This record gives sequence, C-alpha cells and structure tokens, in this order.
Amino acid sequence: MKDLFSALGYSFDNTNLIKLALTHKSLSRSNNERLEFLGDAILNLYVSEKLYSDFEEIDEGKLTRFKASIVSRENLNLVAENLDISRYINLGKGEKVKGNSILGNTLEAIIGAIFLDSNYFVTKEILNELFAKDFQKLQENNEFKDPKSTLQELTQKKFKSLPVYSLKESSTSGEKKFFEVLCSIDETSLTAHGKGNTRKGAELDAAQYMLKLIKQDV
Repeated sequence: MKDLFSALGYSFDNTNLIKLALTHKSLSRSNNERLEFLGDAILNLYVSEKLYSDFEEIDEGKLTRFKASIVSRENLNLVAENLDISRYINLGKGEKVKGNSILGNTLEAIIGAIFLDSNYFVTKEILNELFAKDFQKLQENNEFKDPKSTLQELTQKKFKSLPVYSLKESSTSGEKKFFEVLCSIDETSLTAHGKGNTRKGAELDAAQYMLKLIKQDV
C-alpha cells in the first residue's frame, strides 16, 4: 500500500477509507460504489473549475467537449493504469479489470476517499498532479490557446519580436470598470484597440483584433 500512497502523493490517516475504495462490488456488499459516486462529482467539479479559470476565452461548447475527454472512462482507466491501481483492487472470484471500467471507477472511489480523509483543497492538489499531462495537452492544443498566446507565437516567428500592450484609458461606470488597451508591433504599422472589464480582457480583445489585421495584411 505504501507504493500506492507514493504514486498518489497522499497518505491516508483513515486507512479504512482507502481499503473501501479498493473493494469492488463483486467481492463484498461493503464496496466502493458510494465512494465512486462521490469521487465522480468531485472530479467533475475540479475539471470544470480548472477549465473555467485557466481558459477564460474558451466558449461553453469547447469547455464541455474537453471536460468530457478528461473524465472519460478511457482516460480515467489510463490514469489508473499509470498509478498501477490494478495491483491493489480487491475483486471477487472470476472478475477481471481488463475490458471494463473497473480501473477508472476505482480511481474515482480513491478520489472520494481522499476528499473524506482530507478536504477539497488537498484533493485538488492531488488531482493537479494526476491530471497534469491532460491539461498540458490542452495548453498545447492550438484550439485552446488564447489570442495573446497565439499572437505572441506569431510575432516571434514572423517578426522576431513581441507585441506591446499599453493602457490607453480606464474608467468606472457605477460599480463596473472599463479598460481600453492599444496593441502594437514595432516592426509593422499595425495597431489594434481592445476593450474589456479588466485590463487582461482588454488585452485579449486587442490581441484578437491584431490577429485579424495580420491575416488581412498578408
């Protein structure tokens, strides 16, 4: 069990929880199905929250599609395989982990057990490690890059320089703030204005407009 704790990056205070998480329904009426239910909910919350905070410019449709890929049975089985969870699962006679969702379901049960043994914030830290590669792949996916990242890569490749953002105006209307930013590239005569409720939002808007101008200027 110590090897599993090491792979997870977490040691249980209440070892009964991890024992239950590793008990399949084929072995006992006291099994991991309730923990699986809890872990599934926690995992979906974690992935949704991380996608929402890390990828501000991605619409709901893409967020839903990429969340589905991360929490899919295939991906959860793969994460569980990397942790070598199959070594520790307690199965009934004749039951096997291959060709089904037992590995992924057990991983969700373990997530639920970690949550009950600690709290949501600790569980998030564990999940950050377990799913780091999945989110890295999304970061590298061109469909998921925000306009500023895309513009930076383009200007470095095309002009050997970086875009410059300067704050032109900020104002407050009631409780809302508005920002206007100018984006420019020294090697071109192109400039793009962007507006937003935050400076970052205004810069993203300006970067998006600059990308359109560069395409038109080609």
